[in-house]
This record gives sequence, structure tokens and C-alpha cells, in this order.
Amino acid sequence: MPRMENAKGEALYYNVVEKNGKVQYVLKGIGSTLILGRDKQKKKSRIFTQEAQVEQYLQRHGFETAY
Repeated sequence: MPRMENAKGEALYYNVVEKNGKVQYVLKGIGSTLILGRDKQKKKSRIFTQEAQVEQYLQRHGFETAY
């Protein structure tokens, strides 16, 4: 479960899980980090069904792997 951070100091965990036989991509905010949902609602976590969608979200919000 890699930890990712952006320039604003926000952090989240990015995890790939299998649920009901399907691969899902989960983003979970750390601390006060909120993740934007489909209709701009702010949530602590979000589940994506396609890898391209989660990659685009991470790129759009400037998240990079933190070591």
C-alpha cells in the first residue's frame, strides 16, 4: 500500500484490491486529506474500477509516491 503525497502536503494511500472477483483501486486519505468524489463531494476514500481513472486522478491532483 504505497503512500502518496502532493505539493500541498496532502497524503493518501493507494491500494489495489480484489472484491467479488473484480480488481478495484482504492484511494484513502491520511489525516485531514479529503478526496474529491464524482460530483465534487469530499470524502475520506474513493474506489475506482479502472486503473486509467485512478492514474488520471493522481496526476491531476499532483500526487507522487513518497518514500
